[in-house]
Amino acid sequence: MENDIKLTQNILIEMAKVFHQFCVSHNLKYYMLGGTLLGAVRHGGFIPWDDDMDFGMPREDYEKMLSLRHKIDDGFSLKTHKDEKNFGYGFCKMYNENTTYIEKSLDTYTVGGVFIDIFPIDNIGDDYQKALALSKKIHRRKRIVSGIFIRGERKSRSLTIISKFLRLLPKTNRWYEWPFKVVNKYKNKNSKYVTNIYGAWGDREIVPMTYLGTPKLYNFEETQLYGVEKYDEYLSNIYGDYMTPPPPEKRIGHSIYYVDFNKPYKQYIAEQKMKNYREDNDK
Repeated sequence: MENDIKLTQNILIEMAKVFHQFCVSHNLKYYMLGGTLLGAVRHGGFIPWDDDMDFGMPREDYEKMLSLRHKIDDGFSLKTHKDEKNFGYGFCKMYNENTTYIEKSLDTYTVGGVFIDIFPIDNIGDDYQKALALSKKIHRRKRIVSGIFIRGERKSRSLTIISKFLRLLPKTNRWYEWPFKVVNKYKNKNSKYVTNIYGAWGDREIVPMTYLGTPKLYNFEETQLYGVEKYDEYLSNIYGDYMTPPPPEKRIGHSIYYVDFNKPYKQYIAEQKMKNYREDNDK
């Protein structure tokens, strides 16, 4: 497992270099977020047990990035829920097309390549208390979207029953856009506070835009990548005492079901379809 993480990190750093150059070439603003920025500050690179990278982009840059994604280097792709039926995320993922990486969430599996998560950063207004109220509305919508698409037992019997009901709703990928509609009115306005709607940290994702500020370069492994201007304020808001590593039992990465560093994920999908076809014909 440790060897898989190291191999994943080696691939990720090469992907990050490609993404960085893509953004620089097209004058796109991006920041390392979450555990990626924490790794840069605390470890000078990856958190040792981390197996992905998180970047964020202001909404305007994010939309421009998607309009230019056909210009990304060969062997890589920038995917969203608008591209693939079973994509399963409300944000963009950069895939290494020559690898297979399968994530598991409860009883739901998502097939892609080794990936970098790229989140839009959205305005959420000038009043923190109102932003908190909007954030709670956003997270209610996210839970509903999760119930529609993610199969498996929840933490309680009542939540499992609700999720089974939600799965009866039409499974259109447009559901992933529903949480963003909460903050649409701030889309083309300057805003004191911003948030990462599909980030992992809920209300703690709400930060003053000044924390992100002007991107600045941080050392990350053997390269340099852009991160937020005020890293101490940002990381303290997300993690609290961010310089103290978690206990060993909490040093875990993503829930990865399967990985093949030498097989393109589209080839894997085609092989699985053929395998299922043959098994159906043998019955």
